[in-house]
Amino acid sequence: MAFLSQIPLTSTDLLNAALMALAILLAVRLLGRVFRIMLARTRHIRFDPARAEEVRKRCTRLFPIEYLQFNGATFERGTILRIITDKQAAIEGEFLGANRNDIMCLVTDGSVIAQEMHCIETIQVIRKVAGRNAA
Repeated sequence: MAFLSQIPLTSTDLLNAALMALAILLAVRLLGRVFRIMLARTRHIRFDPARAEEVRKRCTRLFPIEYLQFNGATFERGTILRIITDKQAAIEGEFLGANRNDIMCLVTDGSVIAQEMHCIETIQVIRKVAGRNAA
């Protein structure tokens, strides 16, 4: 501690050091939040295939909108779709519904995927719902 007593620090120096430390902390937290938001645009949730019917019912309750309109096309619940995201990721699965927050839900083999609509570039129909008229 004798070392510190030889360095003349004024209260202004201490205040500047504290403010710089606070600014660095806030910048690091902001960057962490930005990266977390960027990675959270697509959510993949794994489930046991034996619980597939339970997962479908739960997703249907969470995403009650049966028809999705995107770039002039209408997609119906149960249709197998391939979506291309703004990060050029291709996701293929059954459309289970959408919600009022512009999030759509797809189910693949063993995964439930919630995707924000503004992050989707294209949607392609792989297979339409049997016995219904889907566009």
